[in-house]
Amino acid sequence: MPLNKLKSKTLLLLLFGFLLSIPIQAQTSEVIQPIDSVLMSQRVGKSHAALFGKLMVQDLDGRIKPLNTLASEFLRKVSRRNYYKGDDIKLDANQVFLAIHVDPGKWYSIPMIKIDKDKGGEVFKDIVTNRDHLVPFNGFLDENRDYILENLVLKANEKKPAERSEFDKEILKVDERFNLLFNVLSGNYLKIFPKKDDPSKTWYNPNYSFEDFNEDDARFAQGIIPLYFINIQEAKETGDWAEAEDKIAYIKKYQDVLAADIIPSEKRVSAELWYNELNLNFWLFQAYFMLGLVLLLIAILRIFIHKSGLNMLMNFLVVLSLIVFLIHSFNLILRWYIAGHPPWSNGYEMIVFVAWSLQFFGLAFFRKSDFSLPLASIFTGTLLFVSYLDWLSPEITNLMPVLKSYWLKIHVATIISSYAPLALSALLGVMAQLLIIFRNTSNAKVLNNKIKELGYINEMSMTLGLFILSIGTFLGGVWANESWGRYWAWDPKETWALISIIVYAIVLHMRLIPKLNNDLVFSVASTFAFFSIAMTSFGVNYYLTGLHSYATGDPVPIPNFVYVTVLILIILSVVSIIKYRSLSKFKKDAS
Repeated sequence: MPLNKLKSKTLLLLLFGFLLSIPIQAQTSEVIQPIDSVLMSQRVGKSHAALFGKLMVQDLDGRIKPLNTLASEFLRKVSRRNYYKGDDIKLDANQVFLAIHVDPGKWYSIPMIKIDKDKGGEVFKDIVTNRDHLVPFNGFLDENRDYILENLVLKANEKKPAERSEFDKEILKVDERFNLLFNVLSGNYLKIFPKKDDPSKTWYNPNYSFEDFNEDDARFAQGIIPLYFINIQEAKETGDWAEAEDKIAYIKKYQDVLAADIIPSEKRVSAELWYNELNLNFWLFQAYFMLGLVLLLIAILRIFIHKSGLNMLMNFLVVLSLIVFLIHSFNLILRWYIAGHPPWSNGYEMIVFVAWSLQFFGLAFFRKSDFSLPLASIFTGTLLFVSYLDWLSPEITNLMPVLKSYWLKIHVATIISSYAPLALSALLGVMAQLLIIFRNTSNAKVLNNKIKELGYINEMSMTLGLFILSIGTFLGGVWANESWGRYWAWDPKETWALISIIVYAIVLHMRLIPKLNNDLVFSVASTFAFFSIAMTSFGVNYYLTGLHSYATGDPVPIPNFVYVTVLILIILSVVSIIKYRSLSKFKKDAS
């Protein structure tokens, strides 16, 4: 039986016992009643919730991290926010996570699960949501306590990923959120109790039997959480949190003694809490995008208007871009320190690091062309925005054994860094085509200079990117020999890296062919050449099976924005070719 089907059926069995204990309150109105009174009764003060958030927990992948991190990930996945807001009350992730565990019965009727009614169609039409399109846990249960999405989830799982419709994908997303909320309501994710001298380093939640623990540890683990929750309820009435704080101190001491060898240091824990609180990537993509748009507007104006005010504004925005870049760099270093390994080990981290590299090269070339920094900033902001979407997990994870090597710092960083100048090359190619399209007889002289300028920077950026990519591929062979005993085995990743090198080598040498030695051909070629990099970095990972890929047999569907992007670039190229030829013909007729 496929794993996803097995998981669904197992979950249904687990749900049955849990759902029997839930009184169903049918919701007949189209709007969920205000919940501020419920949230107010559930609220724990931020200062005490922050203490709870500092306790260590083990996630499903075995990583030991602060409860604050787990709580933030939970809320972001279920509700698509890292806080919960009623009409007049707002709870942070620590407060929500603690309140759910203290009194889970109250939270089955609080809207928490994000849905998209448009994608859900008729199935979601009658489901009651609040203004943020959130549904409570019991909103997915009918009058007989049956899970209303059960059959739809099974049908969606029976389909290959490439055959799933938007409706199927939405059903599976909502089902995942429902499952996650169920596990939190059940206390299954509160794995805070390590076992003494356990070679597997596994931690356990309060629901565990603790039969294999020694007597003192078992008594402590079984009794401390109920006592802690009772102290919280008492503290809400008396305002005295000393007893509750003592229980947290006891749990922390228990963890420190029994798992001293795997618990992160106090400094690393503080850094992770700070990283979660700052949430810099959310602000960075907005800053990059806005700066890029304003810089692009100024760059266009500077083609025709030569004013000192524009130059001063341009320089000021460049300084701002540098400051944002330094903040971005700090965020990467902070994540590196927290994880204990370089932050380019998975898809999310790769996108963030490519974004950083792209901005670096944009700043490096900004004196050569007014367009290099604006285009780099816009695309950097776009990449960070994509990294913030729900199809990439921002979780800090443990490294796979094969990646626990110093070559991760060298080979992977080199390869990923090469993508940035090649992406900048593609952006400059797109910009050159746009200038060709808007070029006419009246502005030809000015725009021709800008087009040639873009061509020079494009060639420099492409040459640099090809050079770094070649070095990275060579270093990958050295790492492969150390890990697998061979330098080259025509693995899909290796093959496509070689294809990308060949593609860019051809594009750079096209200028040696007289008929292809013009700005239009080079701009179009540099734009479409980047698809070889997209295939190398993403296509191989998700569509091909190999040592470097995540594919498991069935290809995942290609996102719609890929088709839209390809279509736009084809239209852009066709229009620029037509415009280029028409202007060339006009010049010939005029002469």
